[in-house]
Amino acid sequence: MCGIFGYVGERNDAAQLIVRGLKLLEYRGYDSWGVAVGAGMRIAVERHVGRIGTADTSLPDSQIGLGHTRWATQGGITTENAHPQLDCGAQLALVHNGIVANEDELRVALARAGHCIRSQTDTELIAHLIEDLLEQTPEGPERLLRATIAAFGKLRGLNAIVVLDLRSGELAAAKNGSPLVLGFDATGHFIASDPAALIEHTRQVAFVNDGEALLLHRGAARLFDMASGEELQLESTTSEWQPEPDTRGDHPDFMSKETSEQPELLRTLAERTRGGVLELAGRIEQADEVFMIGCGSALHAAIAAQHLFAKVARRRVTAASASEFQCLLPFVGKRSLVVALSQSGETMDVLDAVKKARAQGAQIAAVTNVRGSTLWRHADLRIGLGAGPERCVLATKSLTAKLALVVLAAYAAKGELETAEALLQRAAADVADMLQGERRGHIHAIARELAAKEHLYVLGRGPSYALALETALKIKEVSYLHAEGFASGDLKHGVIALIEPGTPCIALVSEDDTKEDVLAGALQVKARGATVIGIAPKAHPAFDYHIPVADLDLATLVVSAVPAQLLGYDLACLRGHDPDMPRNLAKSVTVK
Repeated sequence: MCGIFGYVGERNDAAQLIVRGLKLLEYRGYDSWGVAVGAGMRIAVERHVGRIGTADTSLPDSQIGLGHTRWATQGGITTENAHPQLDCGAQLALVHNGIVANEDELRVALARAGHCIRSQTDTELIAHLIEDLLEQTPEGPERLLRATIAAFGKLRGLNAIVVLDLRSGELAAAKNGSPLVLGFDATGHFIASDPAALIEHTRQVAFVNDGEALLLHRGAARLFDMASGEELQLESTTSEWQPEPDTRGDHPDFMSKETSEQPELLRTLAERTRGGVLELAGRIEQADEVFMIGCGSALHAAIAAQHLFAKVARRRVTAASASEFQCLLPFVGKRSLVVALSQSGETMDVLDAVKKARAQGAQIAAVTNVRGSTLWRHADLRIGLGAGPERCVLATKSLTAKLALVVLAAYAAKGELETAEALLQRAAADVADMLQGERRGHIHAIARELAAKEHLYVLGRGPSYALALETALKIKEVSYLHAEGFASGDLKHGVIALIEPGTPCIALVSEDDTKEDVLAGALQVKARGATVIGIAPKAHPAFDYHIPVADLDLATLVVSAVPAQLLGYDLACLRGHDPDMPRNLAKSVTVK
């Protein structure tokens, strides 16, 4: 999850370059941040708890440095535990993304060897490990690389590291699981955990694969296979990300900005993805078994797809949480298709599931917002969402894009793609209307009524069951109001015991064969004193509040997803929380 940024080259403002890069990577972790640069006889390091925000650095001029934004995994959120971590003599600085599974045994061994361990992190142990191995490695032009590879081989778990050696003036990096990308420009070399952080410096990048290591200095970048030690050919590519200003425009935050971009996204999505959608529909028709996987909001889009393909195309698609996909692996074979949904394309559980499915011969289709990501590179079929950078930790426009895409694919599998395209044009118009004027004010008024509540429940059925899960997730992750989504048919199997007078319940009602069942649930909670908020094309006596949405047949779920975003946003602001960076969350989940 953490953000990594490093530079080595001819420029003297390495510290400033790194701080700027970390600001672009803060969505990956904002518990703490730090920068280290080579300066004189010791590495100079600056570390802080909390968000980087508009901070600058007072570190001295240098031509080499690295930095980190942390999402805490081991050790509390303290300055001592922030990265970069140093070795005993402050000659090495190291940043890390991942978890060292054998941290306990390494800590005991290094302490016995006389190392002064200052933090609670597993990261510091890697710096001391490389320190030991450097002493055992003969002098030579690849000394740091060899010690880094040897140390990395002693780690269990999925990790990415970058280490700065003051004596050699080099950076070395190694990875297995967590993302790393190398950037080139005329002045030197950059390394980061996301290509978006490199755009303002260079479009020429090279992605580091699992089991590979890098050695960087002012004049060269060299790639090595860690298993054999052999040097590999660096293959660069031109990043497809388009530079975008790091600004909120007229919006107070990125969540409101990105929510406002959804109408235009829906208007253009069908045209941009038509070829990919048709191919995906064709591959789904040809496969013996189809699995659609994701985590968080992406999983909810997969569950919606399961219902959509059954209802529209009469085709079985099995939705599964990527983290639990292992239980379905016995049914994955050479005629299986695994469709992986991920905003970042770097979600560790998704990548792990994809690798295991690939090992059993399955075809992989990637639906992701990040071209060039690890998932993108591992797929047989790639469909880019084209939502543009999403800086808010919560999925808003990327979730809407996924829902729209599975609607398109389901209708395409039936041979009615044009029907879905027309529905999405109507969806774009309805979302645009919802984001302003009377409906927007009405949603804000409902949020004011909910702001002091402790619990909220969401009912749905069929495709709107997936939306019930997403609505609850959106509200609780940004406002911290406990919210739970469930199938309306499950209401009487336990959940109704939690309903008391004044409990808010959202009912997601569509004009289809699920309508009566959801309304029955709404009436049952209302009879027990609940306050019912209906998100539906039509009002109903069961609703105390009604948020109208367009009736778009099975595409209604696309527009019905937006009220939850607006409610969650309003609740976060009313309760005094930052909507862009909720506590304990990060945008790209790259640890398991």
